[in-house]
Amino acid sequence: MRSVSVSSLRQINATVATASIDVATDGTGPVTVVIAWFTSNAKGEPGAPDGSQTFERSGATQYTITLDHTFQGKGCYWGVRAATNPTAPNPSSQQIQARRCPIG
Repeated sequence: MRSVSVSSLRQINATVATASIDVATDGTGPVTVVIAWFTSNAKGEPGAPDGSQTFERSGATQYTITLDHTFQGKGCYWGVRAATNPTAPNPSSQQIQARRCPIG
């Protein structure tokens, strides 16, 4: 396993965000990609879990997974973390401030 990266995270509307996850492998798999979503009231902290998804891919050495998530939590910061099995050297995450919260 070479790498996993959250290449983008952006808000679509008051409750939905979309993320793109890039995965690079040493072989053609299979590889399991685990996506975890979070809401928080503090910048830089993952906060409370808000759901997860698991994907299995095989047959190539690079994959991009683009997915939407409807947040249930009320936190002002939304986050996503991506990890793999076999394990990539480092999991990847991104966090954004939801537009429904004032910039402070």
